[in-house]
Amino acid sequence: MKIGCGVSSAPSAELAAREAAESARRDVADAKLALVFVSAAYDDAEIGARAARAALDSDVPIIGGTAGGAVHANAVVAKRGASVLLVGGDDVEVACAIAPAKTPSLIEAVPAAEEIARAADAASRRGFAHYACLVFGPGVFVDGEALVAAARKGAGARAQLAGGLTGDDLTLDRPRIFAGDELRNDRVAFAGLFSKKPLGVAAKHGFKPVGPERVVTRADGVLLLELDGRPALDVWIEDARAAGATIPDDPAAIALYLASHYELGFVPGGDDVPGSERAAGARELVARAPLAVRPDGAIQMSASVAERTACQVVSATNADMMAAAERAAIMAAKRAGGEIAGAFLFPCSGRLVALGADLQREHGRVQATLGGVPTAGACVFGEIVRAARESDAFFNTTLGVVAFPR
Repeated sequence: MKIGCGVSSAPSAELAAREAAESARRDVADAKLALVFVSAAYDDAEIGARAARAALDSDVPIIGGTAGGAVHANAVVAKRGASVLLVGGDDVEVACAIAPAKTPSLIEAVPAAEEIARAADAASRRGFAHYACLVFGPGVFVDGEALVAAARKGAGARAQLAGGLTGDDLTLDRPRIFAGDELRNDRVAFAGLFSKKPLGVAAKHGFKPVGPERVVTRADGVLLLELDGRPALDVWIEDARAAGATIPDDPAAIALYLASHYELGFVPGGDDVPGSERAAGARELVARAPLAVRPDGAIQMSASVAERTACQVVSATNADMMAAAERAAIMAAKRAGGEIAGAFLFPCSGRLVALGADLQREHGRVQATLGGVPTAGACVFGEIVRAARESDAFFNTTLGVVAFPR
């Protein structure tokens, strides 16, 4: 495969997307897929995809959307800008589909994912036996777990999944995806990549349990209401304070603070061993972030939460997070066969808030770990990562890595 990357912090989305696309095109003249992200803060964000397409002079499929606070390429991070990653080469084929997002379950998106599965079957007969599906939906407007369920149902069990919920500049009102070169908050996108060598996907966050095990006793979809029979927010704050948190006085700032520093960690799917009995080195807990606290105290989560599931408050130092990012890069590269052409990196916006300037250091360490290959992507509001045989697929405050084989 061939990978080209570019990033620009130009003063308009039109100029930034054009500059980023021109930079990426230098390495990939015959792109088969373009991942394009623009900052929602741009007044002209709507034309980001069209500007990138004009620079590419191609009808290449474009997926992506608004970034969750930052875009990046080759370890350069811009809090306002555009990034472009191009995928090309003779060893990959691509098929894309856009679906409406009308209901909480997103059942209406399944047929679009089924289109990708049929294209994967046809590609396999031509020698492109490996299959990954990139998935994007607008954060806040869709349930991350529902999007994953729709993707898995339609795309099929053999599909690796990667992608996420697009974001905005942490205003929680403007996440959108590119659909037909337009930004929409009522669509979800699928892109099937069919290759002769496997793509490597992996995700790590570095957060560790710092609070006692709790049980979700009441929840309603994405609304978390009670832990251990008490108001969920009270319990969450109590456990975070006991672990050293300094909770903001401003109620509007509590969700962002918890999402960046003291999330809830849930036992990974298929692992029902109590936390106290889990062996050292076991899989990371699945991190879940709050998006907002409603006036009635209900916590809006980034994805639905099931009742009777166990969870714990989790936290991490910057060093923990960066070490986990390196582990994710190593894992993704290994799954791609060891020799890679480039990588798509999509960290959670919570990592941007938690790491601050260290986010650029993290990307630098990841790129170095991957051998200096081109890397690009954007911060998102929730990460979708599922390798073959893995059960969990949606995460928060996690770094997702897609390694493209050479």
